[in-house]
Amino acid sequence: MALRIFPEDDKVLDLLADMSGQITEAVRLLSELLGTPGPSTDTLEAIRECEARTSDLYFSVMTTARSTFVLPVPRQDVYVLGHWLNKAAEELLAVAEAHVAYDLDRAPTHATDQLAVIVRMSGLTTRAMRNLSSLDGLDDYWYEMLRLGKQSERIHQLHMAHILEHHKAIPAMKRQQAVERFVGAARALVRVSTEVGRIVVAES
Repeated sequence: MALRIFPEDDKVLDLLADMSGQITEAVRLLSELLGTPGPSTDTLEAIRECEARTSDLYFSVMTTARSTFVLPVPRQDVYVLGHWLNKAAEELLAVAEAHVAYDLDRAPTHATDQLAVIVRMSGLTTRAMRNLSSLDGLDDYWYEMLRLGKQSERIHQLHMAHILEHHKAIPAMKRQQAVERFVGAARALVRVSTEVGRIVVAES
């Protein structure tokens, strides 16, 4: 790491970790929505609030990055990390909105499996954001996220195969929209870990 004359301000890392925490909460709410038959407008609104808080935190991240003299990581990296965390929250909201808009019935076990992977990803990412200033344990984080990303892609393939086998064209297209946004959330979190890996290499 380069010698720092001025002390670093870790507030921006706390904000990034808070963004990841909102993703964890959105996953919890989405699990509730997918497991509840019938209208779920209240749960959908709660997920929208999570996504809105994530966007607000992203704005705070950018404001802090511009106003803080010394950051633990370069400003452009803060922007990219925040972007992909925000993208993950947007994708989870899109899953919930598709589920409610198309009145989809109880999701197959693949959706539950995908949720389990994403909640694991978000928990690891929350801890990683707080450790960016020291880079402690980030190699292990990157490797585990790589493994989880591959697992998410396998679940996605099985989920799509299930839809095509058990549904006619129009219902399958509706479900596909939700499934694609599902894996989109996982891919966004993998992108966060990819950026973290790049930061670790650059700062080593």
